[in-house]
Amino acid sequence: MNKYLKYTLLLLILSTVFMPFWFPALLMLILSSLDAINIKMLPSSIVFDERNFLMGLWLGSLIMTTVMLLQSWRSKNGFYLLGGILVVFMAIAVSLTIIPHSELENRRRTVLQDISGYQWRAYHSSALEKQENINKAVFYQPQKAMEYLNQLNAQRKNLPALDYLDEDLSVAMAAKEHYLTSSKGSLIQNEAIKTLAYYGDWLLNQPEIVITQALSALFKPNDTQLEFVGVNTLLSAPLMIEAWQTRALTHIVKSQANIDLEKAAAALMVADMLETDNLGYHNQSLQTLLEKTVSELPKEQRQAYQVLQARAVEERYYRQNTTPPAEITDLANQRLMLNYIVNRGYTTYVTMHSATRKEYPGIVTIDSPNEIQNFTDVNYPIIKQYIPHADVVLSVDVDAQGRVSGLWIQKSSGIESFDHEALKIALPWRFMPTSEGYRQRVIVNFDSTRLGWNQYMIEQQPLLVALAKGYARQDPKSIILGENKLEEILTRAPEKGSAVVSTGYDPYSSYQREYKLQQQNKTKLQSILKELQTLPKGKNNHEDWDNSLRFLNEQLALNQSNDDVVRMIARFELQYYNVGVNNLAQSPDIYPQDETYWQDLLLKARNHFELAIGLDPTKSDVWLGWGITWLDEDPEIAAGAFAKAAQLKTEDSLASTLQMLEMRMAMNTLEGVRLERYQTLRARMDMRYLPEGIETNLIHDYLSDDLTQIQLAQRPIPKIDPNSKVVRKPLNKNNIEQSNRLFSIDFSGANIKENSQKLPQVTVPENAPKMGDIILQLDLDAEGIPTVVMIKSGSGNLQIDNAVIDAAYQWRFSNTKKGSTTLISVQFSL
Repeated sequence: MNKYLKYTLLLLILSTVFMPFWFPALLMLILSSLDAINIKMLPSSIVFDERNFLMGLWLGSLIMTTVMLLQSWRSKNGFYLLGGILVVFMAIAVSLTIIPHSELENRRRTVLQDISGYQWRAYHSSALEKQENINKAVFYQPQKAMEYLNQLNAQRKNLPALDYLDEDLSVAMAAKEHYLTSSKGSLIQNEAIKTLAYYGDWLLNQPEIVITQALSALFKPNDTQLEFVGVNTLLSAPLMIEAWQTRALTHIVKSQANIDLEKAAAALMVADMLETDNLGYHNQSLQTLLEKTVSELPKEQRQAYQVLQARAVEERYYRQNTTPPAEITDLANQRLMLNYIVNRGYTTYVTMHSATRKEYPGIVTIDSPNEIQNFTDVNYPIIKQYIPHADVVLSVDVDAQGRVSGLWIQKSSGIESFDHEALKIALPWRFMPTSEGYRQRVIVNFDSTRLGWNQYMIEQQPLLVALAKGYARQDPKSIILGENKLEEILTRAPEKGSAVVSTGYDPYSSYQREYKLQQQNKTKLQSILKELQTLPKGKNNHEDWDNSLRFLNEQLALNQSNDDVVRMIARFELQYYNVGVNNLAQSPDIYPQDETYWQDLLLKARNHFELAIGLDPTKSDVWLGWGITWLDEDPEIAAGAFAKAAQLKTEDSLASTLQMLEMRMAMNTLEGVRLERYQTLRARMDMRYLPEGIETNLIHDYLSDDLTQIQLAQRPIPKIDPNSKVVRKPLNKNNIEQSNRLFSIDFSGANIKENSQKLPQVTVPENAPKMGDIILQLDLDAEGIPTVVMIKSGSGNLQIDNAVIDAAYQWRFSNTKKGSTTLISVQFSL
C-alpha cells in the first residue's frame, strides 16, 4: 500500500512540475461538464450565474442531506432525518422560484433578458435623457425637440428583434380587444388587464400592447408603475401621437399630479406638433381606446387633460402668429383644480451666480391681461451671456382669492436664468379675486441694457479719447471722470468669452463653464498661431501679409471675445502697417499705393486694440498699441495712452513679460520719424505717471540703446513721416462765427511770425470757466512749424483747450537748426 502511495505522490509531483496547471484545468473540465449537463436539463432562460447557483444549491443540499441521513442512521435519532428532509424541501422551493414553470414563462424570461442587454439598456437610458431634453426644448424650440425624437426613433430601428412567438402576440392582442370592447370593471376587462400587465413589459416593440397596458394602469394608480409604463410607451413608438398622449395621462393621474402637470403639458405639445406638422402617425384603434379611457377618468383628471390639450393647441397658434379659435381659448383659460404651486429649485442657481458679484444690467417688464395687485419692481437676473432680448410666457392659474395656484412655463426663453427668474417673481403675485378663478398667459420680457460689441465700440472710443487727453493734459478732474465713465461702460460690455447667444436651447450649463472657456480659448489661440506660422512674411512680401490678415480676420469673426486672439490680430495689423509705411517709398511696385488701404488697416488695428481694452482694460500692452495707432493723427491721444500704460505697468511677471514680448514684435517695426515720436512721447509720460519703484528698460521700453529717458523726453518731436497715410485733423470741427471767450497771447515774446498770429475761437456754455491761463508745450521742427502741441496746464474745459491747440498748430516760429521745444502762456476771459 505504501508502495502504491509513493508512486501516486511521485506521479502527482512530476505532473505538477511539467504541467503546473493540470489541477485548475481538471477542475474547469469538471465544472464545464457539469454546466453542460445543467444546460441540457434546465430551461434556456436560466443564465450562467443562475445555473452555478442551482448547482451549488443542489450539491450543498446533497452533501448536507447525506450527512444528516448517516447521522440519523448511526444515532437512531429521527431529528436528523427530519432535518435532511427539510433541506431537500428548501432546495426544491428555492429552485422553483428560479426555474420557469412553463414554456411561456421561459420565453418571457428570455425576452426580458434580451431587453436588459446592452443595446436595449442603452436605448432605455437614451430615452430617459432625451425625454427630459424634449420636455424642455418643446417649450422653446420645437424643431430641436423633433431632432431628439428622430434620434430616438433611429436608435429604436437599430434594436435587435425580441424572440417571442406569434401566439404570444395573438394572446396579447386578443386581451387588448377585450379591454377595448368590455365595460369598465367587468370580469372580462379585469382578465384582459391581467393579461396585458403580463405581456406589456416584454412585448416592447408592439406599441398597441404597451400603450393599452399603460392606459389600463391608469385606474389603479401606483406612481412607480405609472412611470414605468409611461416610459415604455415612448420606448415602443417615439413618433406615435397616442404614445405621447398616453404619457401625458400617466403624469396627470399620479398621486402628486400637480408636480408633473408641466411634463404632461410638454407631452401634449409634442403630440400636437407630431400631428399638425405630419411628423408622427396615428393608430386609430389606440385613439378610440384613449378617448374611451379619458371619458372614464375622474372629473378633475379628465378636465386637466382636456385643458392642457387646449393650451398646447393655443400655444401652437401663438407660435404661428395667428389667433386661436374662441372655443380653444375658452377651454385653455379654464382654471385647473390645483392645490399645489409648481415651484422649481431656482434658489441655488441664483445664489451661486450672485457670489460672482458681477453687475449685469437689464430691465424686466410684465405683460399681464389682469392687473397684478402687489406688483413690485423686478430685478434683472444675473446672466453671464449677452442676450439682447428674451421672453418667457408663463401659464398662471389663479384661484378664487386671486392667489397663484398653478404656475409653469408655457413658452421658454431658452435661457434657464430667465425662466427661473420669471417663475420666482410670479410666485407671490396676487390678482383681483373672482367667483371661480381663471387662467391666463403672462409674458415676462427681459431686455438687456448691455451693449453688443459693435455698439460698445462706438460708445467706448470717445470715452477712451477723453481719458487719454485727461492724462496727456495732467487734468485730475478729467482723469477721474474718464475712469468712472470707462468703468461704468465696462459694466454694459458683453461678458468676456461670450457672444450674442443663439436662439437654440442650451440646457442647464455647468458651473465649470469659465474654466472650460479658458481652456478652449488657449486651444483656439494655439491653433491660430500654428496656422499663422505657415504663412511666410517679410519686408517685401505684401501678398503673404495680406493673406495672413484675411485669415486672422476670419478667425476674429469666430473668436470676437477671445482677448488673446483679439490682441494678436491687433498687433499683427499694426506690425504690417509699420512695415508698409517704412517700405512704401522704396518698393512702390510691391506695396499698395492706395492711401485708403493703409488708412483702413490702421483703423482696424486701432479698433481691435479698443476691443482688447474692452475685454481687459488692465493690460498695459493694449494701451501702448492703441496709443501707437494715434502717433501721427493725434499725438496727444497717443501720449495719454502711453500715460495709462505707464500707470498700469507693474513689476515684471512671467505673464506681463510674455505679453510685452509679443507687443515688442510690433513696436520693433517702428522706424525713423515714427519711432522718434513714440520714444519721446512715451519717455515724457513715463516720467509723469510711472509708479514708484518701477524701473524702465531703455532697449525694451524705448527701443533705444544710446539715449537716456531724460534725453529722449527733452528732445523735440519731429514732424509726421511723409509716408504716413494719416494726418492730424482739427479738434473743433464746428465753424465758430463769434467766440464768447477772448484770448490774449504775447506773440512777439514767443517769436511767432506775424502772418500766423491767429487767436483761438470758441463758443462754450455759460458754466464754462470765465477766465484762466493755459500753458502750452510746443515741439517745433527746424522750419519753426509745430509738430506736436500739448497742454502742460489746462483751462478745465475741453472745448477751450481744443481751440487753443488748433490755433497753436497754425502758428509759425523762427527757423532753428535742429528744432526745439517751447512753452507759451495763453490767457482767456469773457
